[in-house]
Amino acid sequence: MRGPVPIPGIKIGASRHQVCHKAKDKDMAKIDLPKERKENWKEAMLEKMAEVLEKYRSVRLFLDICVKCEACADKCQFFLGTGDPKNMPVARADLFRKVYKRYFTLGGKIWGRANEAEELNETVLQEWIIYFYQCSECRRCSVFCPYGIDTAEITMAAREIMAAVGVATKYVTEVVAKVYDTGNNLGIWPAAWKDNCAFLEQDLKDTEGLDIKFPVDAVGAEVLLIPPSADNFVNTDTMIGYAKMFHAAGISWTTSTYCNEGGNFGLFLNYANLKKANNRIIEAARQLKVKKIYWGE
Repeated sequence: MRGPVPIPGIKIGASRHQVCHKAKDKDMAKIDLPKERKENWKEAMLEKMAEVLEKYRSVRLFLDICVKCEACADKCQFFLGTGDPKNMPVARADLFRKVYKRYFTLGGKIWGRANEAEELNETVLQEWIIYFYQCSECRRCSVFCPYGIDTAEITMAAREIMAAVGVATKYVTEVVAKVYDTGNNLGIWPAAWKDNCAFLEQDLKDTEGLDIKFPVDAVGAEVLLIPPSADNFVNTDTMIGYAKMFHAAGISWTTSTYCNEGGNFGLFLNYANLKKANNRIIEAARQLKVKKIYWGE
């Protein structure tokens, strides 16, 4: 396509039907989240919201300083693709902002809707579930915001709050649970990881006559490589490129069967799992006694 993407006409409610599948109980249990929505979900969400606002001061700042200039509106691929006005980043953030105003600002407590504040209820929760999961956290909107508001951080905060009461989606929770089971997002078990590395070694010998190793769990290597797991499963040319680079540079390296995933889906769920998944990289480095970590996505 040449030229700017045309701005779609407004289509109210156009993507309300696009609701993510509910997380499975088994995956929620693996990632330390409630299997079902808590009975006191409203009180629990407000308690978690207070914690988030206190811990991440930037969230409160972003909620307070937005002037709704809508410079971000036509920058979001979800709005451009659906025309649903609630997929404008400013409108998506408003779903959070109106609850914040009602319970955490003086004006909202006194004047309510007259101050653009709204009670947290089932209807509002369903809108959170729909629209905060129609955001990829790409941060393109932030690039164009004259105030530098990071709307993705508001999305992350909303998902953090929902996860705390047992509201999350199948895709994200399933991927995070796979990391704890197999070491990666794709669910490649250690035996399969080793087998594919051996296959790539043989493939290089057969096709290029190169004797290049793809070490796995090699203790004492200089570098621990943490690639996207797809590089050893789908994008194998990239995995081969890593091996050739290390071979040419004379650097000893290894991958780990405990942690072989550069993509962290905790980013799309909650801060606790984001941190826990990241810590696996450090633990793998300690187990293998490497000097450096090369980590990319």
